[in-house]
Amino acid sequence: MELPQALRYNYLFRGLSDAHLDAVILLTSQKSFHGGDTILRQFGRDNDLMVVLKGAAVIKTFSGDALIEIGPGMVLGEVSLIDTEPRSATVVAKGDCLVAVIPAEAIQNLMKHNLEVRSVLMENLAKVLCARLRTANVQLDGAMASTTAR
Repeated sequence: MELPQALRYNYLFRGLSDAHLDAVILLTSQKSFHGGDTILRQFGRDNDLMVVLKGAAVIKTFSGDALIEIGPGMVLGEVSLIDTEPRSATVVAKGDCLVAVIPAEAIQNLMKHNLEVRSVLMENLAKVLCARLRTANVQLDGAMASTTAR
């Protein structure tokens, strides 16, 4: 997947004008990983945003179990970008993988100086985090119900 296409159809960048997408693209570099390489490490202090362009990666739980597989067009690191806290999960390349890297400082600077970009990105991120929280609440409710039923 080419970078402009990956950004244009990604939830985080949806609604940005072509000019704003071009500004984001100018901030971006690309990095290759081989199968088994760690793309992001849980508790890592880096806050760069990444978009998978080719291949796949696996997000792992604290215990090392595979949580979900992600592929082209999907974003990595959006939570740490916003809250600047350490990474919440480890992400490992599944085979050869190419990612676009958007340095945290550069995207934060763009958002600081362009309120429209900031508004779109923050609104999109808020919607996704709310959906994830709702899913987690349902899963927690199910787990609580199964333990009290015993």
